[in-house]
Amino acid sequence: MIFKYAEIRRFLSYVKSLGSISPLADWQFSSSNVTILRHDVDFDVEAAYRLALIEAELDVRSTYFFLTTCHTYNLLSSPNRLMIFEMARLGFEIGLHFDPTIYGDVSIDQLKKFVDQEALILSLITGAPVRSVSLHNPSVHGQYPLFDGYCNAYDKRIFSDDCYLADSRMDFRGKNPYTFVERVKERPIQILLHPLHYSEDGLGYPSAVRKHIKNYLAVIDDTFRVNLTYQAQMSDTDLFPSLIGEESK
Repeated sequence: MIFKYAEIRRFLSYVKSLGSISPLADWQFSSSNVTILRHDVDFDVEAAYRLALIEAELDVRSTYFFLTTCHTYNLLSSPNRLMIFEMARLGFEIGLHFDPTIYGDVSIDQLKKFVDQEALILSLITGAPVRSVSLHNPSVHGQYPLFDGYCNAYDKRIFSDDCYLADSRMDFRGKNPYTFVERVKERPIQILLHPLHYSEDGLGYPSAVRKHIKNYLAVIDDTFRVNLTYQAQMSDTDLFPSLIGEESK
């Protein structure tokens, strides 16, 4: 049940007891082995923000990677921009989660230009340069480009079975997280945790995705409420049960 907030607090406290926890961009400047903690934000900025607040309570700092090309959130919306800015203010590194597949078959030099352009969007939000890049779904598309001038999450020095642990698909691939993190005594290690996986109840994807859909529908409903025709037609309609098969309450 590590995906409960209470359990991830316990796990991160244990990791911290073993040594320093570092954002990705800072690890290479450490004189000792560190645990690099990173989060790829694939679906929901609010989920990332909630996890960041938990880490801040534990005095833990990590890197949060955001997709500028995400289908399910807009980095420049007012609520998301404020949450990302606050995370940066709290000392979290804000990095770029980059999807090379959206640009088609282009050269590494062209991809680097797109990385720079996307990084600028994040910099305008936080007021700080982007120092790190992680790739979106590299195990799916099979592309692992590294970009000069950035710390890369898939740098071979911190990306191998010996030093890399991820909760992708809510599965640690048979590794015990508590046992794995003890490897920091011998070498730097990298942990990837996806914020969408974590919640108060830790019930998995059905609960997490249902909550995300509810939040998204609430934004849509609020946006349309200024429309008098919408108000009249939706006065007796609940968006939630009609779209996600949930009974009205």
